[in-house]
Amino acid sequence: MTKSGSFAISPFPFTVTARRFLFLALAALLPAASCRPGAAVLRKQTRLLMDTYVTIQALGRAPVADRAIEAAFVRLEDINRKFNHLDSASPLYAFNTRNEPLTDPELVEVVRAAVAVSEASGGAFDITVEPLVRLWGFYGDKPAVPSQRAIDSCLKMVGYRSLVVEPGRVTKRRPDVTIDLGGIAKGYALREAARVLRAGGVENALIDLGGDVYAMGRKGNRNWKVGIRNPRGEGVVGVAAVSNMAVVTSGDYERCFFGADSVRYCHIIDPATGRPPHGLISTTVVMRDPLTAQGWSKVLFIRGTDDLPLIKQTGGIEALLVTDKQEVIRSAGWPE
Repeated sequence: MTKSGSFAISPFPFTVTARRFLFLALAALLPAASCRPGAAVLRKQTRLLMDTYVTIQALGRAPVADRAIEAAFVRLEDINRKFNHLDSASPLYAFNTRNEPLTDPELVEVVRAAVAVSEASGGAFDITVEPLVRLWGFYGDKPAVPSQRAIDSCLKMVGYRSLVVEPGRVTKRRPDVTIDLGGIAKGYALREAARVLRAGGVENALIDLGGDVYAMGRKGNRNWKVGIRNPRGEGVVGVAAVSNMAVVTSGDYERCFFGADSVRYCHIIDPATGRPPHGLISTTVVMRDPLTAQGWSKVLFIRGTDDLPLIKQTGGIEALLVTDKQEVIRSAGWPE
């Protein structure tokens, strides 16, 4: 293994087999559950939600854990409806199409958090890229490479500074500015699911929203282990052993297409160029705040290794990056 600054670079491993999910819970099984009434057991439910498979595992007495998991799924369904900017009943739809102010407290909080990441990253993360994502066809089933003229036209509508975030209210300086919170909403959903589980009496759980994970407490006497998916094949490229942390990944392999030039284009758009970035194929961040973790994973995906010093300065963030040359780069404090 060689070193590059404070980041370790290792060969791309192919020897571990695993399910083809973005993340996998890899913790060793607990000892067999006691048959005593009220003994803690591991309860698990998986549902199709947010256009992906959502799995919640919770440790606790069966009735308590089951009720808490059910309540968490109800909360996730509510968030899914509210944060869908393509749903005509969503406040985001009204904000985008009719320029109505955002006054829903949850949406205002998430927009505020998104703008904070934008400010800290110099605009690498930007929720106003919605026109570009639409232009590239990622909201439909026929994505395609647009003309440079069309990209340049859309870029005029992009810029988080066009949003006016005030206490309890978000407006915009330009009527043609539109937003998509998909790049940060799952982080909020993770945080809310964890809050509901704790309120329901569960202290140890693993929440997996299609690969974006939050680990609550511990699994028995050890941290939860989360595997980072191999973006170009079977198995995993790393493992994070975490407690009360979010493990969130951005990659070029879930929503993507190949253009006529045989180049892979993904749905993550660089707000500076109007195009999907190249150089990295997967970026994972580990941090305590699940809300902003999703934004920071995209910052790294867009800016690549150039922004590793920024991650180090920010503090409290560890990262694992996979390059298009299939090298794995880990920050010095990666929790493996």
